[in-house]
Amino acid sequence: MTEFRGIGGLALQGELMGHPDDPAIVLLEHPQQSPDFWRDLCVALVKAGRQVVRIAHGEASSALKRRGTDAYTTETLRAILSQLPMRPVLLAAGDHAAAAISAVSQDGALLATGLVLITPDIHPATEIATILESLPALIITTAQGASPHGIAHVAMGVPHAEAVEIGAGEPLTAAECLDAFSAVLIDFLERRLPRSTPEYRLGSDARTLRDALGCFATGVTILTARDSAGQPVGLTANSFTSVSLDPPLLLACIARSSASSEVFRSSAHFAVNVLHIGQQPASIRFSRRDEDRFGATPWEPGLNGTPVLTGSLATFECARHDVHEGGDHIILMGQVERARFEPRRDPLLYFRGKYRRLHFS
Repeated sequence: MTEFRGIGGLALQGELMGHPDDPAIVLLEHPQQSPDFWRDLCVALVKAGRQVVRIAHGEASSALKRRGTDAYTTETLRAILSQLPMRPVLLAAGDHAAAAISAVSQDGALLATGLVLITPDIHPATEIATILESLPALIITTAQGASPHGIAHVAMGVPHAEAVEIGAGEPLTAAECLDAFSAVLIDFLERRLPRSTPEYRLGSDARTLRDALGCFATGVTILTARDSAGQPVGLTANSFTSVSLDPPLLLACIARSSASSEVFRSSAHFAVNVLHIGQQPASIRFSRRDEDRFGATPWEPGLNGTPVLTGSLATFECARHDVHEGGDHIILMGQVERARFEPRRDPLLYFRGKYRRLHFS
């Protein structure tokens, strides 16, 4: 058994089953299905190579009722998900579905990898659509479930959602229902959230390599300089790192295909502007062509007239130290002449191709 802490110190007991390195699935159990159903489902999932985090309805219900509520709250579920060592699939049955949807409706991809709803008690069904746009989702109803056709209609209109009705033809025994349900669930997990690890090898699809590199979370920067006519130029880059403190050196990588790569190659000075969470619009603006980048972004001249974005999380004003060729990028090294930073803001992050924010559990 393990203990999860909810909002306000609420303690919820959970049971972990399976290997800790296997992909996790969190079960929000409900008496709509029998205890035997949940136990046998856990066994089937573990045999299929999934780690099960079992939040039993009876144990959770007692703790929640002491706090004056009969169901999981959005905040409690988000707290549970944030305490897990990996992002799980969240499976919610019956009237737990509404809280599950709400828990992952904002930045859901930071907390879960998928959502499974069993005979969800959701009215109207269209409430589901907004969250299913960002997570792979499966809606399972039974012949006795609530509004299966309505929920299936919603799922058809959302690219990442699937809906399956079990037992529509003739009544199923408990064993047949479990077998059918397990088959549908495991098939969904293997297709949409497979256990196999993607692999890149030299000469294979470069997209796989890019996805692997995207697993390294980075900050986001905007590099700035002036061209030969004295006009400010800038671009968004997340390939940035410190190199040395003595002497103070840093580097950034710039795609050779960038319209301003030659400006940075030849400029005697440049600046690195590290962005905070409020500067995501600037990051997008400086990543697109034909944008009025500096006209729509507050900036000021720094040392040697180098453009510096006002209010950035940190700025490093540099003299060009060296330039190296790096395949389809150039590696620009700079010696830091001045650095300033804002200690009261949080960084804008980039992870797996998306902007992120720090998540505090």
